[in-house]
Formats: sequence, C-alpha cells, structure tokens
Amino acid sequence: MRILYQFPISHYCEKTRWQLEHKGLDYRTRNLLPGPHRLRTQWLARINTLPILRDDKRTVGDSTKIAYYLEKYYPERPLVPEDADSRARVIELEQHFDRFAVHVRRWLYGQVLDRPEIMDAMLDPYRLPGPIKRALVPLTREGVRRLYAIKPKAVVYSEQRVEEGLALVEESLRRGAGDYLVADRLTLADISAAALMAPLVSPPGTPWDVFDETDLPASLQKKLNDMRERPAGQWILERYRTDR
Repeated sequence: MRILYQFPISHYCEKTRWQLEHKGLDYRTRNLLPGPHRLRTQWLARINTLPILRDDKRTVGDSTKIAYYLEKYYPERPLVPEDADSRARVIELEQHFDRFAVHVRRWLYGQVLDRPEIMDAMLDPYRLPGPIKRALVPLTREGVRRLYAIKPKAVVYSEQRVEEGLALVEESLRRGAGDYLVADRLTLADISAAALMAPLVSPPGTPWDVFDETDLPASLQKKLNDMRERPAGQWILERYRTDR
C-alpha cells in the first residue's frame, strides 16, 4: 500500500503527486490537518513538514528525498537523465526551485492570506463540522503567518526571489531552445519548476485555482496577470496542459 501524507494545497505535495502519476504509480492520499499534522509527521519520519510517502515498509519524507527515492526504486519513465551534464543540470535546477518555492508561498500568502478562499482551500478537504472550522480559521491563519514569516519586509524580499525564479525558467528555456528546461522531454527539473511556481499562475483545476481575480485589488490583479503572461507563466500553464 502506497500512501502520500499531504496538504492538498501544498505545492511541495503537488510536486510529489505529479511525479507519482507520471510514473504510473498507484497511491492513496491521506490529508493531515495543519498544526496537529506534526504529531503524525514526527511519528512517521521525524520531520514537521509534508509530503511524506509511505511505500509498503519504507517511509520517506521531503519532496526532494521522495523524488530521488522514486527514481531509484521505480526507474520506469525516468525523470533524471543518464547523461552526466544533463543529470547535473536537472539536479541543480531542482534544488534552485525547491528554494524559490519558499518565497512563492510567502509572497502569495502575503497578498491573500486574509481572504476566506484561502482558509476554505486549507480546511474544506477535511469536512469539518461548521463550528470546528470556524474556531480553527483564526488559529490556522495566525499559525501560517508565524510559520512562514508573513511579515512586510520578508514578503518584499520574497517578491524579489519569485522574480528570480521566473527569470530562471526563462533563462533555462533559452539555454535549452526547446519546450523543456534541460532535455527534450519532461524531467524532474520541469516538474519542480512547474509545480512549485504554479500557485503564481493558478493553472485551471489545481488547488490554487480558487479566486475570482476580478475581486482582488487592481495592483494585485495586474501583478498576477503579468506573471501569467510572461514566458515563464505561459510555460507553466503549457506544462500543466500537456504533461500534467
């Protein structure tokens, strides 16, 4: 039995879901409630974060460790090339986008954390009774604010790093002169970049497609639209259309 312990809205969990499905591996998801999840994650993998993959008797935590575990034990439909130069570049890009993802999360929460859609996206998958959900909303919101350091200066800094991440997608596409970041097919670099940057452009049908953007402040509408229309944003949307 293969079980993915996750937050549905987490872009790190999306990275692992995409890889599992690309490889055609059956799995079940187990959604853990934010906050109390740490009791389970510490027991499973001695970490405080998700995703965690339980694969029969093996348990692996962290999306990067899961990625290389899957490449080792399920080599069909590989996502890391054998060619040494391409392999090194895929590994390098995966590490870069894993770090940029922290800033994607902080910047976006810095814009929308107080909107009800965010708490709905976080808590609705658990089908909590109304009174319990209402009690958890302020606790969850403030927990997210503290955990991810949603503070004005940090959010401004994260916006700069988000721009660097989008620019890295575009530079890698120019360098590769193709549809993918490294090779002529989908690799772990593409899944990492597309999944971890996806909350910025909200591909249809994803957990981040929750807003009526016309209801957002005009400056934020413009910012999100600019991200979606630039080459990196269009590339992310195309990967979701054709490879996800």
